[in-house]
Amino acid sequence: MNLNYNYDKLRTSLRYWMQGRDMHVGLKAMQFGLDHHTGSRKDGTPEFSHQIFQAQYARTLGSVLHPERLLATIFLHDIVEDCDVTRSAGEEMFGSDIAHSVHLMTDSDERGIDLSHEQYFPRMADNPISSLAKGIDRIHNFQSMLGVFDIPKQERYIKVTRDWILPMMKEARQRFVEQEPAYQNIKWVLLTQIELIEAMHNASLDLPNREI
Repeated sequence: MNLNYNYDKLRTSLRYWMQGRDMHVGLKAMQFGLDHHTGSRKDGTPEFSHQIFQAQYARTLGSVLHPERLLATIFLHDIVEDCDVTRSAGEEMFGSDIAHSVHLMTDSDERGIDLSHEQYFPRMADNPISSLAKGIDRIHNFQSMLGVFDIPKQERYIKVTRDWILPMMKEARQRFVEQEPAYQNIKWVLLTQIELIEAMHNASLDLPNREI
């Protein structure tokens, strides 16, 4: 989905929505993300459109235990990986809960060494914020990867979602039962996206054999 045409509108509406709810930490995190994610994505959209889409989706979810922390985590979830911001700096600015949920979404350790799937995904199941944010992140990954990622990479994303993200969310759903509707919402969006993407892959493979 190309957000160039309405990115400014989406960003502005989100800012006013948070202001109306006195989400000052969320607003601070949004501005911090805007100040650091200043480039473009592979599809040509503004880099921070990735976070704006996720936040707009997150605010439609009911039964979220910590809505402002969820939004702040979404705004900051790539900040350590992409912008070389340390966890201690994040904790000083946004508090330990948000810094921890961002840390859980960072796929490397404090030394910059990449984590295995076995190390990375299960730990998010113990956190009510990152376990939602990771699913929302994958929704936008799926939505924006067509025409950008080749089919093998798209298939790898689908496999990781089936093998790791959905099971992690299922485990989190059993621990944070108050958020069950939000987990279910994210799950069904992901499954629908996977079904559509795989149907497109199958249709593409069948094209040479079709009669015109």
